[in-house]
Amino acid sequence: MPRRPFDASRTPVRKCGPWAPRSRNRPTKPGRPAASRPSPRRGKPALDTPVASPEARYPWAARLSPRLLKSPWWIGHIPFAYELIARLRPRSIVELGTYSGSSFAAFCQAMQEAGIDGKCHGVDLWAGDIHMGTFDEALYNEISGYVNATYPGIAVLVRKDFNEAAEDFAPGSVDLLHIDGTHTYEAVSNDYHTWFGKLSDRGIVLFHDTNVTVQNAGEAALKFGVRQFFDEVKGRYPHLEFEHCWGLGVLFVGKNVPAEALELVEAAKEPDFRDFFAQKGAAVSRRFEAMGIPLPRHGAYPGTGSLAGRAVGKLRRIARRLLGNARAA
Repeated sequence: MPRRPFDASRTPVRKCGPWAPRSRNRPTKPGRPAASRPSPRRGKPALDTPVASPEARYPWAARLSPRLLKSPWWIGHIPFAYELIARLRPRSIVELGTYSGSSFAAFCQAMQEAGIDGKCHGVDLWAGDIHMGTFDEALYNEISGYVNATYPGIAVLVRKDFNEAAEDFAPGSVDLLHIDGTHTYEAVSNDYHTWFGKLSDRGIVLFHDTNVTVQNAGEAALKFGVRQFFDEVKGRYPHLEFEHCWGLGVLFVGKNVPAEALELVEAAKEPDFRDFFAQKGAAVSRRFEAMGIPLPRHGAYPGTGSLAGRAVGKLRRIARRLLGNARAA
């Protein structure tokens, strides 16, 4: 049932309390003027002040439109990403699990449109995982060609294992971390703890797929541990969460997150906040559907072949690194 919007004109005028006027019949001392009504407390809005529309409060979400829509998994959160990045103004974004690039391209677009001087790093092997199966090499070629041409100087694709890529980033160098790789509890926990020390004092972490359930994803949801992990860590920091588009958890871990970004935590307590971003996200999803591609469900898990192949590849990379260290010693 839709909520009735706030109507300031229907709010009763306050007739008591610290701002009530003194009685006009109250006698005054000789030589002292009659007491006047005290002015309202500073910062207290007038009762008849109109409430700003969501479009006015979240202009970046309202104004920007995504340029790249390649898969449906994240596109419903693109409007929020625009607003968050414009407020945070990150110097460095790291996305773990770029896949076909819809979220990554949106991050780059927000930085470009907002005139932010920074880099957006997309980390992925583009080999596949237990959720998505194996990827064709054409996927990487397509996304790399697009972002390099569209966002030069901003987009940086890092074709490495997440743990290996972490070695390339200095402690305290990442302002926004997006965790969207393998979604098992163990993998999400590893990604979070491996990269936590890389976060700056302005750091924010995004967790996608916090609302993947058996009801909306089938038995595939039984392998997802994002919800469990987010529930374990969210109580330590300011946070907010969306339920649409399979869920997005937002963790404000830095001690010096800009006030403009931190305001979103309080705003999320208002009933219209999630409705606005869910509606904006639904509009993006309708654009995707208009392209003739139906919105799919999370697919069933493939056999062990692709997972075994990825494990062998990881062992080979570790062996090469150890061999290189031995030769350098």
